[in-house]
Amino acid sequence: MYICKRINLFFNSQNPITGGILKMAKTKNLLFVLLAALMMTGSVVITGCSSGPSEEQMQQLNDLKAEVESLSSQVSSKNDEKSSLQRQIADKDSKIKQYMNDMDAVKKRCP
Repeated sequence: MYICKRINLFFNSQNPITGGILKMAKTKNLLFVLLAALMMTGSVVITGCSSGPSEEQMQQLNDLKAEVESLSSQVSSKNDEKSSLQRQIADKDSKIKQYMNDMDAVKKRCP
């Protein structure tokens, strides 16, 4: 009985020497458990995110690429059309200017 009391007293958390040891052991255990949980969670996240794109995602990507090409060609054709219309406007402006000059010349000749 005396030995059991001494052992209990030795491992009592109020004992200044062994109480600190027990607290450190509890802290180490808690840290170990948290680290293990973090590692498991991290492995789940890493393996869940490392898979490649699905077939449906690849099809969507290919569709979007085709749409981009189509829109780019439309932009190019519209730019060509715009420059053609600008040339036509410039030609008509020059013709109008020429007609105005001709009209001024005719007005000067006529009394």
